[in-house]
Amino acid sequence: MLDPVTAAIVIGGTAAVGGVVSGEKSRSAQKKASKKQERQARLQSARDAMSQVRQQRIAQAQIQQGAATQGTQSSSAAQGGYSSVGALTSGNMQFLNQMDSMNSQISGLMRTSQRYAGQASTYGSIANLSLAASGMMDKPTDTGKA
Repeated sequence: MLDPVTAAIVIGGTAAVGGVVSGEKSRSAQKKASKKQERQARLQSARDAMSQVRQQRIAQAQIQQGAATQGTQSSSAAQGGYSSVGALTSGNMQFLNQMDSMNSQISGLMRTSQRYAGQASTYGSIANLSLAASGMMDKPTDTGKA
């Protein structure tokens, strides 16, 4: 049978190891979730980009159809409207690309933050264990003598 101090140290050590293992599992799950969210954002961005291109084509086709109906295909108004739609779409696509880039950067920073938080938790567990063990070592043991 273990004396109370040794038993407390063993229990504390086991709890600290369990905390570290659980912390690692938690960080791993957070990392997977973060990657899934980043993929989700990329897919949404791709869908938004396709929608922008579709809207551009529809708008330009409407301009061409209207100009053809009126016999003004060569007019500066028709050509300007057609170009304007292209420029607007280009600006929207650039915005979507910037947002995608920022989302990727944010995800990377979140993963780094999670890694540092995990390390801090691990070091905190080790520090608490060593403080508890040193506190138990400093206490005089009761020998039962008067």
